[in-house]
Amino acid sequence: MAKNGIFTPYDDEGYPTNAVFTASIASSAATTVVKNAPGRVVRVVVTTAGTSTDNATIYDNASAGSGTILGVVAGGGTVGAVTAIDMPAVNGITVVNVASGPAFTLGYS
Repeated sequence: MAKNGIFTPYDDEGYPTNAVFTASIASSAATTVVKNAPGRVVRVVVTTAGTSTDNATIYDNASAGSGTILGVVAGGGTVGAVTAIDMPAVNGITVVNVASGPAFTLGYS
């Protein structure tokens, strides 16, 4: 262990299990490529609630909103709610949001 007591845990694939980067996802109909390489989705913090029926979906995909779903951010969530996802992304991380979907900060590595 480092002398200062700070360390970063890694998963079996060698990606940090703690969020190293963040991405702001707007409340609008859009597909956002967060990372076009393997990594890990760590957690989500809701910054603006959407409508209860409009959700944002996080995919394991390097370039499109399709493939394996890593997580869903509920549209009717509470502002400030933190959701741990802790899922490996083999291909990349892409988020698909809808017009009335939630705005959130995505922590990833």
